[in-house]
Amino acid sequence: MGSTTGRDLTDRFVIEVSRVGTVDHIVDLDAESSASSPYSPHDLPGVKLCNRSTRSPASEYLSLEDYTDWQGINKVEFDSEAPDEICSYCWRAVRETLEKEKHTSESISRRIGKVGYRLRWKQKGRARKEWYDIIVQPTTTMAELDRLVCRFTTLDDLHLRMYGLEEEYLDSSLNIIPDDQVAALGDPSYRKAGNVTVGDVAEQAMLWEGDRLSLVYDFGTPSQYYCIVKEVCDLEEIDTLFTETELIARTETAAIVDEKRP
Repeated sequence: MGSTTGRDLTDRFVIEVSRVGTVDHIVDLDAESSASSPYSPHDLPGVKLCNRSTRSPASEYLSLEDYTDWQGINKVEFDSEAPDEICSYCWRAVRETLEKEKHTSESISRRIGKVGYRLRWKQKGRARKEWYDIIVQPTTTMAELDRLVCRFTTLDDLHLRMYGLEEEYLDSSLNIIPDDQVAALGDPSYRKAGNVTVGDVAEQAMLWEGDRLSLVYDFGTPSQYYCIVKEVCDLEEIDTLFTETELIARTETAAIVDEKRP
C-alpha cells in the first residue's frame, strides 16, 4: 500500500513517543491541523491520527525505521496488523488514509464520469435498522437523487437541506441545495441541485467505492443522513438493473433498487 503524495511513507508517518500510556501513536507530517485542540495543537508537527491521548511538547518523534530498531520490531507494513507497541486506531487511520489516496490514481481518474454508483443511504442513529440502495448514473442530477432520497426519508421543503462530502453536513464544501430553496435564499454561494450531476461531484471528490456523501436537513435542528458508495458500476450494469430488476422507485436516470426497513 502506497501514498500518492510523492513522499516516502517512512518520512511522512512518524511515531510519537510520549512515554505515557501503553502504546505509542502515529503522526502524519503531511497533514495540517484544522482546529486547535489538545489532540492536534498547532505548535506540534503534523496531526496525530487518533484522539486517544493528548499531545505534549515533551514527546519524542521517531521515524518508522528508528522506532522498529528501538522496539525490536521486524518491519512496519501498513497492510498487516498493528504491532502491539503502536496504537491500533492510528494504524487503521493510516490504512484508510492511504486507501483513499489511491483514488487519485490516473487509472481511476480516467473512469470518473464514465461509471455509475450504488449509494446506500442511511440516517444517523438508524443505520442498522433502515437503509436504501440508489443506483445513479454520471448524468444523474443531484435534483433527481434528492427526489429519491426525499421519497424514503419523507423530507419536505419546510426546512433547508444540503448535500456535502463525507462528514461535512453543515460545513458542506459542495453547497448543493434543491433549486427552489436556492432561489428562496438568494445566496450565490449555494449551487442548484438541478445544475450539478453525480459525475460533477465524483470528479470534484474523486468519488469511489467506500467514500461517502452527506445530507443535512433543517439547519436549525439538523437531522443527518449519509450514503456509502457500496459499488462502482459500469453503465451496462446499471442498464441491466433498470431493465431486469423490480425497481422500488425511479427517475429517468436513477432508481431505488433495494431497501431494508424496520
